[in-house]
Amino acid sequence: MTGTDSVRSAPSFGRTSARRAGPVVVAVGPDDGDPALYAAHVLSARLGTGVAVVTALEPLPVYGPVLHAPLPAEIDEMRTAAVVDRLRRRVRDAAGAGAEWPVEVRVGPRARVVAGVARERESSLIVMGLGAHRAINRLFGETTLQTVRLACRPVLAVADDFLVVPRFAVAAVDFSASSLAAVRTALPLLAEGATLYLVHVWHRSEIVHPTLQSQDAAYERRLPELFARLERELAVPAGVSVKAVPLVGTPAEEVLAFAASHKADLIVAGTHGHGWVERLFVGSVVTRLMRGARCSVLTAPEPSVADVDRLERSVTGTYESHSPDAWAVQLEGFARRNAGRRTALEIDDDHLGAQLQETGYALLGATYDHHDRRAELMLGDPTRRATHLTRTIQGVTSVAVATGPNGRDEALRMTHDHAQTLLTFLTDAPR
Repeated sequence: MTGTDSVRSAPSFGRTSARRAGPVVVAVGPDDGDPALYAAHVLSARLGTGVAVVTALEPLPVYGPVLHAPLPAEIDEMRTAAVVDRLRRRVRDAAGAGAEWPVEVRVGPRARVVAGVARERESSLIVMGLGAHRAINRLFGETTLQTVRLACRPVLAVADDFLVVPRFAVAAVDFSASSLAAVRTALPLLAEGATLYLVHVWHRSEIVHPTLQSQDAAYERRLPELFARLERELAVPAGVSVKAVPLVGTPAEEVLAFAASHKADLIVAGTHGHGWVERLFVGSVVTRLMRGARCSVLTAPEPSVADVDRLERSVTGTYESHSPDAWAVQLEGFARRNAGRRTALEIDDDHLGAQLQETGYALLGATYDHHDRRAELMLGDPTRRATHLTRTIQGVTSVAVATGPNGRDEALRMTHDHAQTLLTFLTDAPR
């Protein structure tokens, strides 16, 4: 294969990590993987990382009356040696005679083996084959999609016709931290002079009603601002052209059609959720993109809670969480950013109405206790320890923070048991 672009320095995947990126882990099977091997060769040079090859062998079936008798160790050793020898020849064919990549063979389910090796090696990227072009083949052999569900690393599913680094990329964005993280992951992989389409697909209200139509119109008017904030947060490198594309319809179908009509080399999408259940049921959009794409597909896991908080407030102006696992980090970050600012605290109860609890006290802290399932706001005069107020909130159901265009927080809202607590900021005291 020929036709690679010249290697250039690329931005790092994240802003906070200064350590050297882990290797590209390329996963191949006995009869597939040469496009993935070649892609790993090209992309690892761009990322400045090494490459590690991994393959999984299914356990050999055991027949006969002694079903649980272990097989002789030399059988697995012989199988492994034969696979390693074949893989090394394929590596040299894909990456050149001088390529000496470590090859690891493990016995077990392929997706679980690949995800485990990538985690152990702190991989910067997993590269695999996208799979057969026929949708029915992908449906019954979705090793790559299973890996996306299990892995905590970005996964690039490489199409069979991969020849050069992507020149035309289509990113499915919903202005969430997940989609933003996926686009950031893709940026170092794009060619010089590449075009990146930020495609946002949304639904108009199906019911014709003045209120709903007004909401649709307001959202449509806001889209240019959301795209601008997204692009500003991405910090796209010079040489990459970015085009905002708002579309109306069903997300996966519209993205796939747009990618096909623009002859895209790469589709980019983020996965949502930190927990096991969320990863197990990868979003329907990602699943449909993986099954329907005719080009390579890059997915990236959701960032940490702290990054989700920061990124979503930066792009949309609001981060609202309904997950107790996120509230402690969210509230501690809010308290740290706004320590010492003067506040107004209001409780809005469905039965009692709005009641002002205090005004003028400075924010001293905010916490969430998982054990007691309660949030606390600590307010007072930072110069006089005896003057303070602690507001305890039981039964929290959501925590939301609104941030202004200048990057400063404007309000904190917590919903709980037929009420909500709202903390806003007064004009800051002189410093």
